[in-house]
Amino acid sequence: MKKIVAMLLMASMILTMGTACGKKTKSTVAGKASVTKETKAEVPSDPAVAERTNGKHAIFQLANTSNTMQTMSDEELKKAYSQFIFALMKECASKDKGKNVMISPDSLLFCMQMCAAGADGDTLDQMMNTMIPGADNASAFQYSVNRMNSLQNDTLSIANSVWLNQRKAKFVYSDYLDYVKHHFDANVDIIEFDDTGVATINKWVSEKTDGMIKDLIDRLQSSGVMVLVNAIAFDGKWDITYDAGHIKTRDFTNGNGEKKEGKFLQSNEGVYLDNGKATGFIKVYEDGKYGFMTILPNDKSVDINDFMANMTPEEYWSFWENKDNFADVFALMPEFTSDYNIELTDILADMGMKDAFDEIKADFSNMAHCDNNVYISKVVQKTHIEVTREGTKAAAATAIYMDEAECIHEYHEVICDRPYAYAIVDMETGLPVFLGTVEDI
Repeated sequence: MKKIVAMLLMASMILTMGTACGKKTKSTVAGKASVTKETKAEVPSDPAVAERTNGKHAIFQLANTSNTMQTMSDEELKKAYSQFIFALMKECASKDKGKNVMISPDSLLFCMQMCAAGADGDTLDQMMNTMIPGADNASAFQYSVNRMNSLQNDTLSIANSVWLNQRKAKFVYSDYLDYVKHHFDANVDIIEFDDTGVATINKWVSEKTDGMIKDLIDRLQSSGVMVLVNAIAFDGKWDITYDAGHIKTRDFTNGNGEKKEGKFLQSNEGVYLDNGKATGFIKVYEDGKYGFMTILPNDKSVDINDFMANMTPEEYWSFWENKDNFADVFALMPEFTSDYNIELTDILADMGMKDAFDEIKADFSNMAHCDNNVYISKVVQKTHIEVTREGTKAAAATAIYMDEAECIHEYHEVICDRPYAYAIVDMETGLPVFLGTVEDI
């Protein structure tokens, strides 16, 4: 997997972009782009994707903008990102009480960062500040690509892709596609937005998640411009495996108080966690980079989804940072398999990305120049996990649907409930072929 390295800095740009619904302009501010969208832009039909009409401006230009950049340490960026993680968990756990919930904030982050690379103005600011609150946009981009690079090894793989609607690929900027190819190692392909296109994307997702995520995409609309997809696959073997003598049969009491018999994994672990509200242990995988951490509330009556919905980043970091790495822990947990899927559109809008989902306010002028505005119509994520005596397999896939908005026209009424005139006209000349009135019906 190629190294992903680049400092992504915001520079002043002037970009021509077509729209059939009128003009939209932005004034230049320090550290941001200046964008002018004209009523009509020339759209090249060849090659398959569009070049900038003035040929000068890439999406981000490398420059020394330290005078305008906010400086945050790696630790501060990590803590900022954790705010997004637990805000997302709060929304999902609150929404799906009584269900097994598993999200992949990283899958969503990487997919959203590919999308944000085509955003500008308030849309870009809202997206970045939701994912990494308080960070300047360049630092947030850099943190994301660095994190993606650092996570990948033989145990965990990450794949990104961009799927263009064949009918609208000519509107997508080639430098945007070059950007996501370079910084996110994204596969870019042009497909028909029909059932065959759905099958193509789902096949790619299945391959990249070792068959754990199927049917991520349900359908593709003809109005769609592109679909951005991230897939993460994890296959970790325990550093110390469970032999037959450490597999126990006992009851698991679910959230409704019902007892179900299952196979439990028994071990002695060396890492113990306790923040006063919950206890847990960590069992490491053979690569040493990843570990499986449990969080068991002290209050036996609490709903686990309520507990996680109310966990703050501060409580989590207290749990993590106060761990005892030299403990002797008797650990018992069940083997289990779980699947989860959620639509994140409303959740992300409520968390602060409002403009990105608004057909009028969304600003993805660094991505494409369709006749009408481009916006995010849907964000979906599916996850899968299997915890067994051999180890853990897990996968996540996230898809962002980019659509072209319908042009908004001023609303009028014409109600012919009284005498009126009519004409049958020659549409080329405007001359009436028939002309008459209706005085009475």
